[in-house]
Amino acid sequence: MVYSDSLDFVNNKNARQDMVHSSGLRGYVDVMQSLGMDPIPLLTKYEIYVTDIQAENVWIKHQALIQLLEESSQKANCADLGLRISSYQDIRVLGVLGQILQSASTFREMIKFSSDLLFLHGSALRLHMNEHVITDLSDQNTEIIEIVFDIQLKNSENILSKRQVIDLGLAVCHRVIKYLSGEQYRLLKVALPHHPIAPLNVYKRFFNADVVVGQNRAALYLHKSMLDIQFNSADSGLREIVDHYLEQSFRNNQGSLVEHVRHAIRIHLSSPKANKVDVANMLAMHPRSLQRKLNELGTSFEEIKEKLRRELLLQYLVDSKATMSQITSVLGFSEQSALSRACRNWFGMTPRELKNRVTAASATPLIMSDKLN
Repeated sequence: MVYSDSLDFVNNKNARQDMVHSSGLRGYVDVMQSLGMDPIPLLTKYEIYVTDIQAENVWIKHQALIQLLEESSQKANCADLGLRISSYQDIRVLGVLGQILQSASTFREMIKFSSDLLFLHGSALRLHMNEHVITDLSDQNTEIIEIVFDIQLKNSENILSKRQVIDLGLAVCHRVIKYLSGEQYRLLKVALPHHPIAPLNVYKRFFNADVVVGQNRAALYLHKSMLDIQFNSADSGLREIVDHYLEQSFRNNQGSLVEHVRHAIRIHLSSPKANKVDVANMLAMHPRSLQRKLNELGTSFEEIKEKLRRELLLQYLVDSKATMSQITSVLGFSEQSALSRACRNWFGMTPRELKNRVTAASATPLIMSDKLN
């Protein structure tokens, strides 16, 4: 196994600015050609090359990938583009991470590897398992776990829609977990944070499960019994190499404090736990110590939370049919008037005025920073 390129990428702070492995576009060219579209002009527009997609260690801008998929979906009139591309992808697109996942001896360990090391595939990618699910998405008598997938770009205010890339990422998570779990895979339900353009039955057929839309995050809901799965086929020799690699390279370098705080806030944003004290407890820190370290990094807990809320507000206004009341709740505001005040401070307009503006802007899937300033 060769890990040097991935290790160089992780240790290069500049390279980690919202970059993703080019293998995340495997199948893009095939799907576009099957739709009667020439993919080359669009790839060139976003400075991505066909040779990059097939290469072993090429990284591309995550924003470029997101915008490419959104514009391709529109130009090809293909509402389920992300799902179609995912059908060409399997565990091999994950490279080093894929080999690490295959060394796991249990389902729980596989999810832990995914959660800790998904940045090996893309610095903005996040995966989280919630074992204590409180939801009305499933029969109350069914014990479930939640696998949450998210993309947390360091700067995503100019990205007005993530429908296709969320579909693609969640679908690949589903395919990889199903591959590793085999016949014991028990998917109960799928949650989407947006309202898809494609018919809901397209998603139901793909996942072979019920799908609910307009949720506060993208997630797979699995039967809790999957936590007991043992992977007897794990290669002991591979595991030894992986353990050595992780110990030397990543167990003490799993992202910055700012990234950990942002991730913790994102998970609990709609609940009362998205506060400095509870987040500090989650990170095994004293609140004053957390704030001091964030100050040293030139930021604060409140600044991280506010930036996350701004980004998510834009995303929900474009990708979701949620009401203002629902968006208020998802973003963790106590009442709609608080959201309105925050929106005026951020963008100089009310949420409804902003919605009209970004909806019009999203008709052209380009960077809209000038239009929102």
